[in-house]
Amino acid sequence: MSTSHAEAAHPISVSQALVNSDLVALASHMTDCERSRGRFFAVHTALESLHAMTARRIVTTGAIVICCSLGLLALV
Repeated sequence: MSTSHAEAAHPISVSQALVNSDLVALASHMTDCERSRGRFFAVHTALESLHAMTARRIVTTGAIVICCSLGLLALV
C-alpha cells in the first residue's frame, strides 16, 4: 500500500486536525493542573504569597529580619 493510497483511505480534514491538536493541548493542561494540586500545594502557594509581598520591599524586609535576629540574640 503506497503512501498516497493510505492517505486516501484515511483522509483527515483540517477541522479534525485542529480538534486533535486542541485535545492534546487540553490533556496537557489538565495534567499540569493535576500536578499543581499535589501534596505541597498549600506550602507552594504560601511561599509565592510571601515572595510577592516581600519582593517589593526587599530593603525593609532585610532590615526587619536583621532587627528580629538581633532581638532574639539579645534574649539568649
